[in-house]
Amino acid sequence: MGEAVAMAQVALENSETPVGCVLVYQEQVIGRGMNDTNRSFNGTRHAEFMAINQVLTQMQLCNEDADSMNRSRLETNQIEGNGDVKDQISAKRKYSPEILSQCTLYVTVEPCIMCASLLRQFGIWRVFFGAWNDKFGGTGSVLRIHKSNGAVIKEIEVGIDRNYDFEVSGGWMREEAILLLRRFYVQENNRAPEPRDKGKRVINLVVEKIETVEYSIERPPNMSS
Repeated sequence: MGEAVAMAQVALENSETPVGCVLVYQEQVIGRGMNDTNRSFNGTRHAEFMAINQVLTQMQLCNEDADSMNRSRLETNQIEGNGDVKDQISAKRKYSPEILSQCTLYVTVEPCIMCASLLRQFGIWRVFFGAWNDKFGGTGSVLRIHKSNGAVIKEIEVGIDRNYDFEVSGGWMREEAILLLRRFYVQENNRAPEPRDKGKRVINLVVEKIETVEYSIERPPNMSS
């Protein structure tokens, strides 16, 4: 979770809403994301979207394919008399979408309804988040996208398992996540249609403790993320 908070800090430094996340597979971080909506002028570029996009666009070098390409290129050059062949390396996608069903997402703020739906569609394994999202939360605060609504799925009738429910646990490093958000909202927003003068605003450094919280997971795995 600490690495997710670090990503949120980077977002804050770039005048983005400070939400950060990491995707972890077999105790290794394979994707990182932070909000990118202000820079891109694209309201869908939330941290979760950015992390998943990073995972699915990672490429790996394939020497076997390169050898095949070089042999083909060599034959062509020998026929055309083009001389020496330069080494070429082809690339393939490193991770398939199916890997997300074995990944844990650590994110500083509860996924919104849009992002919760994205995570469900990709079959994410589980999610740990920091602060609750009272206005747009999709994993309990507003809607429970991560849990089945009881609808009958036709695929089940033909033996296809489409149960994409995922586990969720909130409140991890909650204070750090909230303070980052407060630091963002006292800043001037020069991109607002009618910027407000926030020069006299003071950050409230007191975060109320939560007495009792129900978790679907006891605690995050013991790892740096």
